[in-house]
Amino acid sequence: MIGKILTALTVFTAACAHSASVDDVCIAFSTKGPDCYADGTRVLDGECYALVWTRDGVFEGFSADGECTDANDRIVLVAPVAKDGRCPEILFQVSKEDAESLDGGKYAVYLLDTRVASGSVVKPRGTANGKIELMNGYGAVTATLAFDKEANLNVATENESLDGGQVASGVSKAPDCRQPKIKNVDIKGDKVYLTVENLPGFMRVQGGKDIKTFDTTSFATATDGESGEVILVAPKKGASGFYKVIRN
Repeated sequence: MIGKILTALTVFTAACAHSASVDDVCIAFSTKGPDCYADGTRVLDGECYALVWTRDGVFEGFSADGECTDANDRIVLVAPVAKDGRCPEILFQVSKEDAESLDGGKYAVYLLDTRVASGSVVKPRGTANGKIELMNGYGAVTATLAFDKEANLNVATENESLDGGQVASGVSKAPDCRQPKIKNVDIKGDKVYLTVENLPGFMRVQGGKDIKTFDTTSFATATDGESGEVILVAPKKGASGFYKVIRN
């Protein structure tokens, strides 16, 4: 990933003017909140907002290992800055050289879902050395925009929302690795229990009303691949629904 991230709007102008180059391109962004995951829960502190770039103006999304699914797309910067259910005022700062290498495409900001369970606690995984290790879901929170090369500071406006918040409404795609088999499904009350082949990595349950439309995702669960099976839990989706497990 390229560029820098600053989190205090009061120093945005100064930071742009006195950084490594006055020609660096900056995008200021924030959300009103409350922002949510696809399952309706509020975004956790430390969750990520990402600046992405797409050559053809159409961002094709992420796979569960945090990679872009289309070679024309690129993750520019990731900011693990969510606080109190929203993105605070931040600045994505891209050097002149990097901005020129991405010339001709469009940018957008996405809300990510990097939640992972550690025992009974669920927290955002965020990034490791600036890289996304896992991705449960994501959603565009701005329209696509092109840098104004004559302006030192660009402002990305969040998408309009009826309830004021942004949603990570998309679910990640399966990466190019072996995916686990679901061996049994058991419904108890408002929960669905899936007995799944134990493969090492991270697994999450995606749900949908039909087999072609999966629109919710659970947080990721770390699996060791040592025992024969693991049990994953998902909320019941009404009178009927479809489920699959995605691993990275």
